[in-house]
Amino acid sequence: MKKIIFIFLSTIVFSACSDQFLETENKNYLDVGSFFKTENDLLLAVNTAYSPLTHRGVFGLSYFKISNTLDPYLWWETPGAGFDQMIMKSSDFEFTWEDLYRGLFRTSDILANINRLENVIEPTKYKQYRAQLTALRAMYYFYLVTWFDKPIYYDETNVPTNPLIGFTNGTPEQFWSKIEEDLTYSVQNLPTSWPTTETGRITAGAANAQLGKALLYKHFHYYLRFNKGATSEATQNLTKAKAALEAVIDSKNYALVLPIEKTKAHYLAALLSNSSYLDIPVGSKTYKSENNSESVWEIQFNDNDRAANTALPGWKVGGNQLYEYFSPLNYRNLEIDPTLWYQFETAGVPAGFDRDPRAFATCYLEGDTLDWRAESGYKIGFQSAVHTKQVVFNNNLYNGPVPSRAIGLKKYYYPQFSRITSAPSNVRLIRYADVLLMYAELALLIDNDADGSGLAALNEVRSRAGMPSITTLNRQAIVHERDLEFAIEGIRYHDILRWSYDAAFDINFETLFKGKFDKTKNMYFPIPQKEIDANNGLLKQNPGW
Repeated sequence: MKKIIFIFLSTIVFSACSDQFLETENKNYLDVGSFFKTENDLLLAVNTAYSPLTHRGVFGLSYFKISNTLDPYLWWETPGAGFDQMIMKSSDFEFTWEDLYRGLFRTSDILANINRLENVIEPTKYKQYRAQLTALRAMYYFYLVTWFDKPIYYDETNVPTNPLIGFTNGTPEQFWSKIEEDLTYSVQNLPTSWPTTETGRITAGAANAQLGKALLYKHFHYYLRFNKGATSEATQNLTKAKAALEAVIDSKNYALVLPIEKTKAHYLAALLSNSSYLDIPVGSKTYKSENNSESVWEIQFNDNDRAANTALPGWKVGGNQLYEYFSPLNYRNLEIDPTLWYQFETAGVPAGFDRDPRAFATCYLEGDTLDWRAESGYKIGFQSAVHTKQVVFNNNLYNGPVPSRAIGLKKYYYPQFSRITSAPSNVRLIRYADVLLMYAELALLIDNDADGSGLAALNEVRSRAGMPSITTLNRQAIVHERDLEFAIEGIRYHDILRWSYDAAFDINFETLFKGKFDKTKNMYFPIPQKEIDANNGLLKQNPGW
């Protein structure tokens, strides 16, 4: 079904201890001098730097569990008792903190020792290894600073070696500066593509896309937040962000997956190919799904043999836990609020749809087919009473007509997967549609889209869904398009937070979160208390927690 090139089960930790007290050999660790001798040593080390992204605390489960539960368009299985009501505690983020720092430690530790091989490996290949590490580290930094605001900061110059020494909070400046530095190096030294045997490794396009995304987020989380939005530095930051995304667009290495024919089946296949784990057939045509033309940065999972009854994605199993928690056939922890359904436009829709086709690629409605394969055993209709917990219906959470007694999540859960504990669906970290819509947003922010390129980029995304072009690019159009294009992909909540720093986006927390959002504390997540304790109280908790 899938080939995967990373060894996700390996964990390599280096120790450079010089203490001669008790001359004993620790069999659990490899000394740097005994390990970093060959290119294969470096290859194995770099592979381990990818794996934390697949772990439970990040894209193995928690990213979607946290981000989608906090999205006002989605309901947790027990309303009034979960994240959808902003009810959370610091221990809820322990897995995420640990896995992000597992990634930060591995990348920084390897970077601290990589120069041992500088004269052993061919120069271009050496830089490519290093560039993969800096791009990965920038990703770990990005989530740490945007989620936890002032977490612990370190890099290859001060990798933690003594667990008894406490760390203090880092500063946003440290994170944002290093993110830009790391990704700039990656862009300059990564290839535009890898051989098919290396699918999943970071490319220059992925690094540029993440650079553009990071600098866009920095505009809100740093410049606007600290009242520096009118500075020349802030303007330069936006310009660099736009240039990074423009480089991705101009490379012509990526393209939206378009419907081959203008029929319902083809529109839905084109859209769902960006979340399916299987290529989707429509008649004699097939839509490539994983690692297709629209995939800019994709986290690789698989359905390799796995340990029984384990909850360790990316570690003891090659798959993720998304099906286990959110699939219509398993825990069914999340349900779509009908409000989202009615955000999809009904005018000018194609192919006999009664609204934007993206609605049908996002939502399971009563009677929808769960799987096209007869042999799967799931060629039955979606049934609200069976495939959801009917959260909205049972708790009277929506007043008005609804398209289905309950609305299930379709992206990433079509077709259905037969196993419960581990699923193979890759996570599309950045799609080309995201590049286009971020570019449109930057064009608007910089000069009100003076040349019209931002509007053209946004309309390209609309056109793929068969929706008519709009004539004016403004903040409301950006919000609307991102809400629909990336619905239930774990993006909306983070968009809401960053946009709230710009009054022109008119983010109303009171309405969105029904009075539950506290701006003094909910802009960032709490630092796990056990981390504060482990750092001897030097690490301070975020405000309000």
